[in-house]
Amino acid sequence: MTPLLGGAFDTIFCMDFALELEYKPYVPLYRRISDGLRKAIFDGRLRPGEPMPSIRDLSETLHISRSTVLKAFEDLTSQGLVESVQGAGTFVAAVLPGAFGNTILEPVAPSSVGRQDNRELSLGYLGSRLAMNIDNLESVHSPQINFGGVPIELAPLKIWKQLLLKYAREENLPARESFDPFGYIPLREALSSYLNRTRSVQADASRVVLFGTKQGRLDLVSRLIIDPGDNVAYENPGYPESRQVLSWYGANIVPISVDSDGLCVDEVISSSLQFKAVYVTPSHQDPVGVSLSMDRRMRLLEWAKRRNVLIIEDDYDSEYRYGTASLPSLQGLDTGDRVIFLSSFWKVLYQSVRLGYMVIPDCLTNVMKRAKTHTEKLLPLPEQLALADFVNDGHLERFLHKSQSLYAIHRQRLFLSLTRHMRDYLEIAPVSGGTHTLVTISSRLSDDELVKLAAKADVQIMSTESYYIDGQGRKGEFMMPFVVSDSEEIEEKIKNWSYLIRHSDILN
Repeated sequence: MTPLLGGAFDTIFCMDFALELEYKPYVPLYRRISDGLRKAIFDGRLRPGEPMPSIRDLSETLHISRSTVLKAFEDLTSQGLVESVQGAGTFVAAVLPGAFGNTILEPVAPSSVGRQDNRELSLGYLGSRLAMNIDNLESVHSPQINFGGVPIELAPLKIWKQLLLKYAREENLPARESFDPFGYIPLREALSSYLNRTRSVQADASRVVLFGTKQGRLDLVSRLIIDPGDNVAYENPGYPESRQVLSWYGANIVPISVDSDGLCVDEVISSSLQFKAVYVTPSHQDPVGVSLSMDRRMRLLEWAKRRNVLIIEDDYDSEYRYGTASLPSLQGLDTGDRVIFLSSFWKVLYQSVRLGYMVIPDCLTNVMKRAKTHTEKLLPLPEQLALADFVNDGHLERFLHKSQSLYAIHRQRLFLSLTRHMRDYLEIAPVSGGTHTLVTISSRLSDDELVKLAAKADVQIMSTESYYIDGQGRKGEFMMPFVVSDSEEIEEKIKNWSYLIRHSDILN
């Protein structure tokens, strides 16, 4: 019999209490026993002053050596949880250490046990906001489904792997490389040229900044420009994670409506508030999917220049257009040095490249370089070298051109399937770009029920609830990705989902 080698937990009855032993293959056996006994003490199964089971009894019950049990007891003694009385045996300490006193506690994590000082940690401004959960962090989640990103099967991984292997060899690395906190200069030059061709971005390599992750861009920008209480105009609905980052640093998020022409710029201009910044996704508004009209772009830029307000342009989903031409970026139209342009490669190489980048206004160059030096001075060189080749050799633009046609087919398949099987109670938003669409379902079912039925039919959807500020979401509104690896099967899945919805609606 080997009771300690079972599942995640083993429960063994010793004397008149249950000893729970967690299965941890890399933890010494004596430590598992001491952890189980400690938990019994804090759960109240072994009370202060009560005798501990004898070493002999535990050894025979657990079928282990007495020396192992003795070592477990020594571990508990060192933590002040048990006391040995000569001639009488071992007892639970009459007074437990530190703030535990002589009370019985709820189970606690092993890392918390034995601390002599249980005072609260003095947190800084950001830590305090997170600890108080002041921004309702639990409502903001990262979706489990890759909405809009390229499925791994459709990404250009063969080429990317070849480039990475090339620079994994030492002889292909630069003999001498001058490190710049903004990143590898040839890559920044390649991005500057690419952005000028495709997004009309006007900036040389000196204003292109690379980051190890796409999340790092807005985090550093927020630390540099946001003071607690600063007003930031933000699309409503809008991308929740970026909104949360700004809130963490104390920004007062001011919701601005979105309509068929994008951000309602008039709401910003007519506001009596003094804004520090405006956050906008002009190329493909997330999640609605509309583009900011040219008239609104020009008016927003003129207002920002006049009022000395920064514009954070998240160039989300700019790569793909269906039937309409893309408009120039706000950065390319800017004459006031007011735009911070954010972008990344996740729409092309998704899980393979975590690098993000931004183009900053000239007024931020010096302070950004100092900040980047202290926060992320060095980035992985082989990945930057490979990415420079990926852009300079035309792989990026060839992939985008090829995938544009493929994704248009995927989009059409989804739209036809939805129209054929769900047109009586489903509305498709007029979206002309990106890799997902917005749909609204009229049903007596709750959003959670609709999501569960979609999962049964293997249909990918995600509620837009978290995109709305203050939880003012729209019932039945969901995002649906159409860039999926099994696009040929989408009609059968939509048909099954429609049947499940209709059937459940009748039952309700």
